[in-house]
Amino acid sequence: MPRHIKIGLIVLGVGFAVAFGFFVNIVGRVQSMMKNDRAETEENPFKPPTQPLYAPTDPPMNVKLFFPPESGDTLLLAQDDTIFKSGEVANRVKQILQKLQDGPHRDGLFPSMPKDTKVQDVFISEQGTAFVDFSNTIATNHPGGVLSEMATIYSIVDSLTYNVPEIKEVKILIGGIEKETLAGHCVLLLPLQMDLSMTNVMPREETSTPSNAASLR
Repeated sequence: MPRHIKIGLIVLGVGFAVAFGFFVNIVGRVQSMMKNDRAETEENPFKPPTQPLYAPTDPPMNVKLFFPPESGDTLLLAQDDTIFKSGEVANRVKQILQKLQDGPHRDGLFPSMPKDTKVQDVFISEQGTAFVDFSNTIATNHPGGVLSEMATIYSIVDSLTYNVPEIKEVKILIGGIEKETLAGHCVLLLPLQMDLSMTNVMPREETSTPSNAASLR
């Protein structure tokens, strides 16, 4: 093989090696940058700011929250608590649901929701129906049984309808969809109204406008 051809092949080989090394280096840097970006994203995922559920000027408001007791014939017992009277009905509903998620703070009561249950969304219709969408854990983590399911359902329904007059009934959704039952027993297909017969609280008395004759006495 002529000498000049050998020299040309050697030069081409060296050039290819340099170019290949440069390419590998660039690819490595890009992969490293992508890994770093992914790690930063996983460590610091973007989270939208949480909207406050009440304003600093909103007055406190006494509420009754319903939880199942450790013993006794009553399915639900009331616990006195406090929220803030937001002008937004949905915000009052969310505050009450948050209190139910936190569980009772007095002895002798059990949490009414399974562990890790989250409220995903709340919508209030013009007719006064509160649509509350829970995460799937309210069903998958539920122990089941008729009484246990009723305690969970009416802890939610009674706590909302008793304390928020604008709410006439509650429709429970699970995972964004309508479910036939909570955990195999209690039906969830229809919106549910307040039922205090299974609690230790009497219904609120309807306030009537005094007649003219009574006002003159």
